[in-house]
Amino acid sequence: MKIKHILVGALLTFIAAPTIAQVEKDEVKDQVIAIIKSGASDKDKQISTLAKEFKKDAAKLASVGKAYLAEKDYENAKKYAAMAVKANGKSAEGYILLGNIAVAQDDAGEAATQFQQAMYADPKNPNGYRRYAQMMSKASPQDAVNALETLRQQRPDYPVDLIAAEIYSDAGKMDLAIKYYDKVNINDMKDYQISDYATNLFLSQNFDKSLSIATQGHNKFARNASFNRLMMFNNTEKKDFDAAIAAGDRLFNASDSAKISSFDYGYYGRALEGAGKPQEAIGIYEQMLKADNVKADEKLEVNKKISDCYKKVSDYAKAEEYLNKYIQAHPQSSFSLEESVAELYADQLADDKTPAAQKQAAYDKADALYAALGQKYPDNAAYVANKRAQMPFSLAIDQKAQLKLAGPHYIEFANIMAAKSGRSAGETKMLINAYNAATAYYVHVADNMEKAKEVAAKVIEIDPENENAKAILSLK
Repeated sequence: MKIKHILVGALLTFIAAPTIAQVEKDEVKDQVIAIIKSGASDKDKQISTLAKEFKKDAAKLASVGKAYLAEKDYENAKKYAAMAVKANGKSAEGYILLGNIAVAQDDAGEAATQFQQAMYADPKNPNGYRRYAQMMSKASPQDAVNALETLRQQRPDYPVDLIAAEIYSDAGKMDLAIKYYDKVNINDMKDYQISDYATNLFLSQNFDKSLSIATQGHNKFARNASFNRLMMFNNTEKKDFDAAIAAGDRLFNASDSAKISSFDYGYYGRALEGAGKPQEAIGIYEQMLKADNVKADEKLEVNKKISDCYKKVSDYAKAEEYLNKYIQAHPQSSFSLEESVAELYADQLADDKTPAAQKQAAYDKADALYAALGQKYPDNAAYVANKRAQMPFSLAIDQKAQLKLAGPHYIEFANIMAAKSGRSAGETKMLINAYNAATAYYVHVADNMEKAKEVAAKVIEIDPENENAKAILSLK
């Protein structure tokens, strides 16, 4: 599975879902919410009386407004936001509340204006910049980060690089996200940020660095599913299958709150196959077929994977069973789909573990299927002829008998290829090989020296120094 073919959004959902940020305690807001929810007939009067105690405190007046906003009472929320602005025009709190109210009412333009006002009112308060950046992160990630860079000038201590990295990551700008993450000490990152950093590296196919970051995250959070997952993914891509299997085992069996995805099953199975453990890979793929959270279309290829694994352990009956399930799941047929059955018999034929008697049966089935495919799909006639020419050499019969079966197909392939215009160098080499095989057939099987020399002469036209053709032409 190549990364460029993977749905990035789906991977991000499973790998680097951020944890919920902790909310700071706001006693005034909580007190006002309690009054609102009490349902008292004089609740607004109680709140007004409470607010008089801090009529010059913009932050606390804004907290009253936040309580109303939480209850979707926008009119009263705006009232206390305006009071906060009037109480202290150099405080960002009232403007931030007005911006949040606009967000709740789906007025992005007004929200952006109010957050900008907050930045101007109190240049050192990071919340105005942060909310503006959040507002702009989808529409214009660059404008969002520009605001944060302005904040950096006012507050060099603020974690601008981390926030910028998250904004670019959410916008799918992986290179810029990585650039900002690179500036941050990993010890200053939370678990989801480390995971996001490693994920962006993985999706950028920087498997070495992604593995390094994921490993550091794993060392800090050993039971975090994201790090075990990323270690499995990266090690699989690096073909360090033993390490990938160890990480896969931790993901499936020693991770907290792991939600196993189709990607997880796929990579774990792939790692097991890579390590030469097809029987264990079958077990993982079987789990994937039974998983409720894996969609039907994601399971489509799994039966083919299981079939391939059974081929690796020379269990062709099981391989055929799962291959048929795979084929039946496709509403429309195709050359490649139908050929997969012929390939199964051809693989059985070529397998050293297949008894001689079964080899003949496998050959007969494969050859018959390829013959039918050649008729049904004439555009693939050359490919089919070449496959039919190669298969007899896996039969447990003498070379002359093998050549007797293969020769006519080499001749058919050569005729098709000779008539093809614009042959590639590789195709021309295949044509010469087919001609040489045809001369052997005419000499040793058909006993037709005239035809053998005729074919050899064609080889000389293409390759004047061909030793096999010259030897045939020299025969009396």
